[in-house]
Amino acid sequence: MHDDKQFQEFVAAYPQARRTRTPEAHAAFVRALKWTPFETLVSALEQHKRSEQWQKHIIPSMLTWLREERWIQVLPEPERKLTPWEMARKLGYK
Repeated sequence: MHDDKQFQEFVAAYPQARRTRTPEAHAAFVRALKWTPFETLVSALEQHKRSEQWQKHIIPSMLTWLREERWIQVLPEPERKLTPWEMARKLGYK
């Protein structure tokens, strides 16, 4: 089944520690695909993985992410840390 291959790809991309309740997550995934393109789910997942929230290990379970349609949320990207040179320039040093 086409959904199974996509689901396995999605599972592989999801943080391993939060891959719980996989059979229920599969059902939620199939429901999500009825109105959301697979590419949208994967793209949103990648954006969430880069977010400050997920970098701090505040990651919802795979089932929660799917059931609550978290792919619709846009989480802020983490702020890039300035290099010492950039910080000095920002503070007015030359």
